[in-house]
Amino acid sequence: MLPHLVPLVGSLLFSCALVVICTTLAHEVGHIIVARHFHVPVRKIGFNWTGMYVQRARGTGWAEISTCLGGPAMNMTLALLFWNASYWFAVCNLVFAVVNILPISNSDGTHALEAVRDMR
Repeated sequence: MLPHLVPLVGSLLFSCALVVICTTLAHEVGHIIVARHFHVPVRKIGFNWTGMYVQRARGTGWAEISTCLGGPAMNMTLALLFWNASYWFAVCNLVFAVVNILPISNSDGTHALEAVRDMR
């Protein structure tokens, strides 16, 4: 690698990491805001190898569905707000929201679908 590119690559990696951390933090804050609105206790906020997480009590009905979708909703909101100001931040939030609402193992989408199923 050319020596003059090393600072550029380092700066780019730092910027990408910062965007991902901010996106993840905003996502978890979205869950916390909605959980507090519905008086669902938040027990723990932490960080592990998969990223940040929020441990909370399970709500029932619409409170649970809304809390599950609060993180992706926050990411979608930020994607819309930052689309013209910071394209990469907006795209990162959009991708994060879409991936989280997919019904894959341990995703927000799966938890929301389980809450819908439990309402029946």
